[in-house]
Amino acid sequence: TCMKKISCVVMVDYYHKYMKTSLNITSKYNHIYLLGTSKFKSFENKNITFVDIANYNNLEFTKKIKDTFVNYGAKDDKSEIFWLTRIPKLKQFMTDFNLESIFMIDMDNILLFDVNDYPYTKQNLLCISKNWSPYYQAASVHSALLNQDFCNEYEKLYSDIFINKSKFYLIEPKIEYHKNNPGGIADMTLYYLLFNEDILSFDNLYEPTIIDGEKSVFINNFSTSEGYEFQQQYELHKKYLKIYNKNKTNYIYDEKNREYLKLLNIHYQGKAKKNLNFLLEYKLGL
Repeated sequence: TCMKKISCVVMVDYYHKYMKTSLNITSKYNHIYLLGTSKFKSFENKNITFVDIANYNNLEFTKKIKDTFVNYGAKDDKSEIFWLTRIPKLKQFMTDFNLESIFMIDMDNILLFDVNDYPYTKQNLLCISKNWSPYYQAASVHSALLNQDFCNEYEKLYSDIFINKSKFYLIEPKIEYHKNNPGGIADMTLYYLLFNEDILSFDNLYEPTIIDGEKSVFINNFSTSEGYEFQQQYELHKKYLKIYNKNKTNYIYDEKNREYLKLLNIHYQGKAKKNLNFLLEYKLGL
């Protein structure tokens, strides 16, 4: 069956000064559903549909998460709860809008292509990092193709770990480890476990693919050289990825395989956010 055209979803809890630039760039190529508070309605245009997140703040499952929440993470309660409740909200939103699949992105992540051009072979795709240590265990939805099955399995796994505790053992060693080491348990741990426990089948968006005849790739973070395999990294300039711009297309250089790869996204995580500013479109030649 032919998939309906896939839209992007951005879920946002408060105003970020880089929102305008981020939405401008991604919406050049994609339709976006912006789930946020009513003050973000002004961002609506022909490619951006505003949806009031208030409709999804009091769902039964989001209430369960809030009621049973214990912070094993590295951030404040409010942030951790916002991240953990995104998927239940997404599930209800997809039901309301009759969507089979969506492409989830973080607000500090921009897309440089139309997600409908990606050669999907699975129903769900995540950004799955290499396990740099046995306790790293992180997968991300800063770029991710997700369907209703994903949302259902996420809720089930969340219940088994944190509510009925039948699978609490999956995170116990990691909780112990982070008592003396940075990091913690977050929504990214759950995405990783859905993959690692073979609960669902995923493709990894970090693996290169061919789009329009060019080898193309998603990156994890503008501030790291992390590549898609061990011993492989992308070229950095000072502390950020070096981006080569040619004919309005952006590339990064894979130092191990000595090749240029077309860039499909840029994730300005953490301190890199300052690069997501009004000059960016000009810098990227968009």
